Amino acid sequence: MADKVPLSEPHPPTSRGIEAFNEVLPKIKQAVVSSRRDWNKHEPRMWARANSLDDNDLTSFVIEDDLVEVRAGSTSYGTIVFGKIRIPGIKDEEGEGFIHVRIHDPPNKVWLGL
Repeated sequence: MADKVPLSEPHPPTSRGIEAFNEVLPKIKQAVVSSRRDWNKHEPRMWARANSLDDNDLTSFVIEDDLVEVRAGSTSYGTIVFGKIRIPGIKDEEGEGFIHVRIHDPPNKVWLGL
């Protein structure tokens, strides 16, 4: 059985969280575009709320503005961080659109420029 990682309560991102998400932002955007293409082949309803957005609009989110909530948990191999990112181009009768992302922040990371 996999270990369970206790997570912090949902909260606005700290500067460290923003920094961590910005570090992997190109990978997040690439994964979003890839996910939509894959789902559109088999289950187009998955990304139906974003069907009017091109790839650039779909991935126009800016971490400082659109990362609205995070949760984190420590493991022996670093920190797992879950983030809720707003997609600015989606606001309809269901409300705003969001994606949920999981990243890994390794321990003892050497940050250049600090």
